[in-house]
Amino acid sequence: MPEEAESRDTEAQAHAILDELKRQKLGDPSVFGGRADILDRVRNYEKQETDLIQQTISIASARGDDIEKLALLDPLTELYNPRTFLKELKAELSRAKRYGHPVAIIMLGIDGLEGIKEQYGILTMDAVAKVTANVIREGIREVDLAARYSLNEFTVVLPQTHAGGAALTAERLRARMGNQAINHNWQAFSVTASVGVAAFPHNASDYDELIARAWEALDYARGRGGDRVFCV
Repeated sequence: MPEEAESRDTEAQAHAILDELKRQKLGDPSVFGGRADILDRVRNYEKQETDLIQQTISIASARGDDIEKLALLDPLTELYNPRTFLKELKAELSRAKRYGHPVAIIMLGIDGLEGIKEQYGILTMDAVAKVTANVIREGIREVDLAARYSLNEFTVVLPQTHAGGAALTAERLRARMGNQAINHNWQAFSVTASVGVAAFPHNASDYDELIARAWEALDYARGRGGDRVFCV
């Protein structure tokens, strides 16, 4: 039927536009570039991500996709999305303040991801993201929460964990990343990761400050050549 075909084409175009919008927003250097005003970037990003997810859900609703799953997960890696991460981090910090427990977060970034995109293309870049997600899943506890925070950053919430324990987990993830083989046109290459660690209450008193400190630590690790862990 011509009308049905036209409807499917429209939905496909809308979905493609949204995918590109997500890539542009998540990779926008005005949001994530540099070390200055990290706390402001964290706060601005929370609103941008909420708006973006609402657009995604609206398109998915028209397609009949699993809305509940889409509202919680990043569709590529099937880790939690940033909105779920923020919600769970706030809840975990609330419990930590009530019972006097520590909470740590890890911010992991793939080194040279833009170069991978330019050299190998978007599909290979997406494959790197999936491999990274699997490394994180296999390297954390069941009580920990992993999320894809942006195009190039992944984060883990570690309940009842001090910075020292989180640093051990971060080092394990960093080492495993370097051992992964990424396949492209029957050739394999490896990637490395930089990792930042911050903990409540030692480094921060609230969720946005905690994210900002972990991000600052990640920036420091990248600035020292990458493929390393840094704790604030």
